[in-house]
Amino acid sequence: MHHARLRVLIGVVLASGTSAIGAAEEYQPGKVYFGRNRYIEYLAGDLPFILSAPHGGRERPAELPDRERGTFAFDTNTQELARAVADELHTRTGHWPHVIICRVHRRKLDCNREIGEGAAGNPFAEEAWREFQGFIDSAHAGVVRQQGRGLYIDLHGHGHAEQRLELGYLHSADQLGLSDAELNKPPYPADSSLQAIAARNVVPYAELLRGEKSIGALMEKHGFACAPSPSNPHPKAPFFRGGYNAARHGRDAAPLAGLQIETNSRGVRDNAESRKKFAAALADTLATFFAAHIGIPLAAGAAVEAATAGTGAVALPPARGNNSPAPLSRPRRRANRKLLRPTS
Repeated sequence: MHHARLRVLIGVVLASGTSAIGAAEEYQPGKVYFGRNRYIEYLAGDLPFILSAPHGGRERPAELPDRERGTFAFDTNTQELARAVADELHTRTGHWPHVIICRVHRRKLDCNREIGEGAAGNPFAEEAWREFQGFIDSAHAGVVRQQGRGLYIDLHGHGHAEQRLELGYLHSADQLGLSDAELNKPPYPADSSLQAIAARNVVPYAELLRGEKSIGALMEKHGFACAPSPSNPHPKAPFFRGGYNAARHGRDAAPLAGLQIETNSRGVRDNAESRKKFAAALADTLATFFAAHIGIPLAAGAAVEAATAGTGAVALPPARGNNSPAPLSRPRRRANRKLLRPTS
């Protein structure tokens, strides 16, 4: 079928479902929602934490042609790792993080690239790409409405020889080779996926990246080598700096901040025991990081809504229910800024 006809067909389907979507209940924490054909999965949450896994999908639907341009590597077990993190946080807090998973193989769809490269012009792939981004946008709206601010992590897997977690704050390995004094100066804090936290000026910016209460430092206390961190402040290439999602939903998503975590396989995501250990370490790390740098407790759930009243938190429209994400209506800061591309 010609692409133009497919676009018309999709438009008809979406138009016919408008009334049902409008009448649906809001997303319910702990409930799973799907996009069209279950290509995209969204576990709705009520914690101020959003986790996505764009490259762990295994499905290869025939209606989606293989992409011919870009990177096609499969991030083994990253969707399972994301689910392990969700289960750990729910066990500890009684609340759910927001989790967005692409279930389609990267050969067919890349949800960590702009839509042209990620969907390769196929209208069904484009619809799935928009659902993935739209679910994150809806989660963002819920976090800001309920808690005022929060954190986003884009979860990946790398195959580099050095067994470490690579924490992508949108800085290259060369930039991370700068001194703390240099990194504390413009333009680095504003260019970072942590810029919403850096703007609060609670600690010098370099401390967010590799200080004693940075994510790298906290994860290393649990036995997970990290870069950047106090023990490895200047990582050497190859090093994944973070890309489209970290820029869109981290740097440009104030009052949220975010980062990309590239996980090594051995001892992190190679089996269920490794994934559980990583999930426990990340849950501890997030609890400390939220208290130290975000200024709200991770375990607050929806109860923070009352506490943030009158604090200047932006009230966004409620997330929409049904199996379709809310439209992308929220204006983006620096919307015309070119998003970074050198990522996993």
